Amino acid sequence: MPKIRILKNLSTLTTIVLLFIVTIASAQNTAEDEFGTWYILSTNNKMTDNLTFNLQSQVRTYELASEIEQFKIRTSLNYQFTDKVSGALGYAYFRTDPSYLAETPQKFTEHRLVLDVFYKDALKSLNITHRYRAEQRLFNDETTNDDNLWLRYMLKLSHPITEKLSVDVYDEIFLNTTSPVFAQNWLGAGLTYAINKDLRFRAGYQKISLENQSFDRLVLSLNLKTDFRTSKN
Repeated sequence: MPKIRILKNLSTLTTIVLLFIVTIASAQNTAEDEFGTWYILSTNNKMTDNLTFNLQSQVRTYELASEIEQFKIRTSLNYQFTDKVSGALGYAYFRTDPSYLAETPQKFTEHRLVLDVFYKDALKSLNITHRYRAEQRLFNDETTNDDNLWLRYMLKLSHPITEKLSVDVYDEIFLNTTSPVFAQNWLGAGLTYAINKDLRFRAGYQKISLENQSFDRLVLSLNLKTDFRTSKN
């Protein structure tokens, strides 16, 4: 009975949230006001006890389920140095279409080289993650000469609600190495449901703040973990 009651409450809450999002989306008609969505599919593939290969693809839309803004593929190799510290080297490909914001901009391609350092800790059942990222941005467009380096810092807190359900909040700031220093900030929260030990679904909200504008995004992600180790502890 308690499990049935929890599922009913979650179903009711999900319905209310979706109705709220749809209501907001239908009432908005400018690029900044639209409630866009990020659809994310990712895998974390354990190669050895310390080495993991990560692959992620994203489709980002200006509206709830239409008007594609960006397509992204990101890969990385993560090495676990200690129980709390890990690092990763990665590459990301972006294809962006800014024409929803204005008629003039053309589609452009961007490549990114990424260096990550993670520090993870816990305060009782509260999990704390610090991520420090250096991201070199390279544009493949004759009309764009804006190659630059982003320095990013993310603080994320997550806490289990039940055995399968957890909640998280995070904030990430982006800094340029040239003027202006502030690039953008992401503030978000979400719920993650463990479908099984290897498959997780997350639904969240993210506020993207730039210098002169901001955007609201629904984030829907599915993550699969695989293990290719020949011998497992």
